Amino acid sequence: MPKRSHTDDEAKATLFGTVFALAQHLGRLTDEALAPLDLTSRQWFLLAVLSREFPGRSPTLSEAAARYGSSRQNVKQIALQLERRGYLDIAPDPDDRRALRLALRPKVAIFDEPALRRRQEALFATIFDGLSNSDIRTMAGISRHWVGKLGETTD
Repeated sequence: MPKRSHTDDEAKATLFGTVFALAQHLGRLTDEALAPLDLTSRQWFLLAVLSREFPGRSPTLSEAAARYGSSRQNVKQIALQLERRGYLDIAPDPDDRRALRLALRPKVAIFDEPALRRRQEALFATIFDGLSNSDIRTMAGISRHWVGKLGETTD
């Protein structure tokens, strides 16, 4: 087995810190973009997880939390905020009353409107400015793999 070098540890520490800084910047920019909709980046991300990861079905709160990457309790709080804003419904599972199901409401179609699509494109242009399409595809693949590996630690 190869011996780890000090340089490898420094690179890991740098990457670790950079990811946190990146998350802060992305959260701030996304919060600013979503302010007119009275949504936060965390709320938007839950809606994105529900629509992309569970198309056409209503996952349990536990399933959604696993894909979201946070605790069930934290996701429930975010879901309750979204329910109050009319973006989703939280209902007991008909077969297992202990489980809660999250169902998107028609209001989420607002994200398909042309004006919001243009704002999303402008946000992405800002966020990804200076990166080539190849860089973006590479980062997307690495990120998916990394998140998948981290998700295995919570299963």
